[in-house]
Amino acid sequence: MTPFAYLSVLISIVLGLGLTELLSGVQRLVHQRDRIRFHWLPLTWAGLVFVALVQWWWAAFGLRHQVAWNFFSFLLILLVPVLLYLAAALVLPNRIPDGPCDLLNHYRKMQRPFFAALATVNVLEGLRALSVHDQQATLLNLAGVVLLGSLAVVRNLRYHAVITILTAILLLLFIVLETLRIA
Repeated sequence: MTPFAYLSVLISIVLGLGLTELLSGVQRLVHQRDRIRFHWLPLTWAGLVFVALVQWWWAAFGLRHQVAWNFFSFLLILLVPVLLYLAAALVLPNRIPDGPCDLLNHYRKMQRPFFAALATVNVLEGLRALSVHDQQATLLNLAGVVLLGSLAVVRNLRYHAVITILTAILLLLFIVLETLRIA
């Protein structure tokens, strides 16, 4: 077994836990839909986190080329799936109260930690791209840091709507330009 094959197991488990959180959140919403006040922003972000989790798992195959592994480099790489898991756990309510549940209120309540986790993912990925001299990925991640970081602090819903759409476009652009085919 190669070091990558061994280490990728833990990465896959953490990413799988993130997917489980998201899918469990969706099933809670479906089961309790009569008590939910839906809003498109948290649902869109749940979808974007889903795509980000799957994309990161897909792109992680490129790490197989890394020859020298040490505990700290692995810990830094593992931090990205951990933060994506955290975002997956925050984006939808982890329980539905007995009364009505307003998804927009939950979104506002989790706004800072959710977007801070996602912005940190882009910081780490940008640094990794910079270390391998991938200018395009570095710039795309830098744009992600700015957009996601701003969503952590700005409360205006119109701003969130516009930046959410821009972030979805940026994620799609990143997938097309950087990870469309397995490396």
